[in-house]
Amino acid sequence: MATQQYPSKDILFTPQAFWFGDAAAPMLGWYHPARVRDAGGSRQCGVVLCPPFGHEYMVSYLSYKHLAIHLANAGFDVCFFDYNNSGDAFDVDGGDRVALWQENIRQAARQLRQMAGVEHIALFGLRLGALLAGTVAAEIDAKALMLMAPVISGRAYAREMLVLRSMSSLKAEVDPDQTIDLNHVTTDDELTGYEFTAATRSSLGKLDLSKLPAPAMPVFLQQRDDITGQDDKLVQAWHHHDHALHLSALPGYAAMMREDAHDTVVPAAIWQAMSGWLGRYFPLHETGSRVLPVNRHSASIHLGNAVVVEELVEFEGMNGIVSHPSSADARALPCVILCNIGANHRVGNHRLYVTLARNLASHGFYVLRFDKSGIGYSRATPDEKENDVHADSGVDDLSSAMYFMQGKYHSPSFVMTGLCSGAYMAYLSALRDERVTGLVLINQLTYRWREGDTIEARKKATIKSTHFYVQALAKGDTWKRVIKGQVDFRQIGGNLLRRVGKRLRTHWQLLSTYLMHNNLFLGHVVRNFQDLEARGTELVLIYEASDTAVDVMTEQFGRHAKLLGKSERICLKFFNGADHTFTPRWSQLALVDFIGKQLLHRFSHRLPDQATASIAPVRVRLEEEPVSADAAK
Repeated sequence: MATQQYPSKDILFTPQAFWFGDAAAPMLGWYHPARVRDAGGSRQCGVVLCPPFGHEYMVSYLSYKHLAIHLANAGFDVCFFDYNNSGDAFDVDGGDRVALWQENIRQAARQLRQMAGVEHIALFGLRLGALLAGTVAAEIDAKALMLMAPVISGRAYAREMLVLRSMSSLKAEVDPDQTIDLNHVTTDDELTGYEFTAATRSSLGKLDLSKLPAPAMPVFLQQRDDITGQDDKLVQAWHHHDHALHLSALPGYAAMMREDAHDTVVPAAIWQAMSGWLGRYFPLHETGSRVLPVNRHSASIHLGNAVVVEELVEFEGMNGIVSHPSSADARALPCVILCNIGANHRVGNHRLYVTLARNLASHGFYVLRFDKSGIGYSRATPDEKENDVHADSGVDDLSSAMYFMQGKYHSPSFVMTGLCSGAYMAYLSALRDERVTGLVLINQLTYRWREGDTIEARKKATIKSTHFYVQALAKGDTWKRVIKGQVDFRQIGGNLLRRVGKRLRTHWQLLSTYLMHNNLFLGHVVRNFQDLEARGTELVLIYEASDTAVDVMTEQFGRHAKLLGKSERICLKFFNGADHTFTPRWSQLALVDFIGKQLLHRFSHRLPDQATASIAPVRVRLEEEPVSADAAK
């Protein structure tokens, strides 16, 4: 590997993103060099951080980054990476993920040894990551093992995940009158939007930490603080081994593993205790000038007949990935920028943004998915906050992203795309910047965020869609909950009355506009969208049919967005049977396919004639037929 020599030990200690592993399916890693000056030397030990699976990976991502920072500050070299078929890493065909991810850990350990020049390796894992780390620790000659709330039995974990899947509300909220195969909405081979195949479950069933030989290395075992006794079996099995088994009961696990990444709390006390414990086994050594590796910053894969290149980029302290075709002019089509979904980092819920970016790149678009300030590995907001979903700086960050893409790739214009809060930021960006020539807004829940608003307060004040409550009245379970006092009639009734009032207002606005031929009585949000359309902005509004966002849209624009008028630049699309974040895999694929066809239809006139010859025309109208699982097939 090529290296660059620095004359001073005060080298650039900031984390560096890099591609590594198989050239045909590389993984993304973050290298945290040991902060030699701050620590007073180097531990001569590298730590590989093994992530958990699915939703647990998303909500713990920020905490993993902070653990890496803690360890680097203590003098350890650290590698935090994404397994194949997860995060930003590329996909590998085949149903068994367990053997693949175990090999990924081995590759990461080899990579870190080579990059940092260290001989010793320690492993850290959370939940499934802990199980995988424990099963390969001896093979890679790890010298220490740190496990947090480890999955002990792979078989029990697989059963637990299937139970959670069966408890999903996706099935229950699907309209029975819709022609949807309910088994196709959530299958045994997927879990909360992620692949969870039978082959993977079978391989997991063969793994059990308590049945492995006790590790011949020091072990730090962080117990859960929400459920007791989960680790008793493992403690009993490893209690008499020759090396130290350190049990930690510090609180912090439950606060980290929240339902939403926005609510996660970094367990700083646990990370501090863990780095201090590990430091006892690897003393500091004085070191001179360090060697900073020059890593791979671009990778390519084949998608159908296209070769898609992904480049790691950094601008103004923010990190992202640009996906683009290997041979295409960036000036031919607008650049698509994907705006963060809530506090989730750039991969999006269940990797939606990764799939979308690569699909659009295969069609000729340059696509930037990046983390705005306060999210993922990007710098904190100007207020020094993390996970601030609606921070005002988000619009400035999108402006910076456009300037960056213009400067490096000569992008002529931009399509802002986002889901939920990402749609809100995209909308604000378009209002402020005429470089935005297209908007793809998915389940946008707000059109105005006032100073002092909080996500918690919005959640408490938000109720489900009117469509949901109409359906619920016909279900016996609803009335059972009513009898038990589990339904807050006051909140639901009050919000429904306000919703009715807003809908009456939009009817009055529509009638007044029609009779008076004047837009004077329209609300400011409607006028904003009309101004965008008049400016030539392509507007694609996408909703899940039963989502609250439909009611929010109706309150602003009227039923089927009639206040926006009829225009070829406006497309309103409904999907049936998904959910707010398009969790079912069929809905993800249908959504990605629809967005790709829409953008090609609206912007392919900019391509050379030979590039558009094979593009089928897309019928566009204001009221699109709903897409269901059957149609997606």
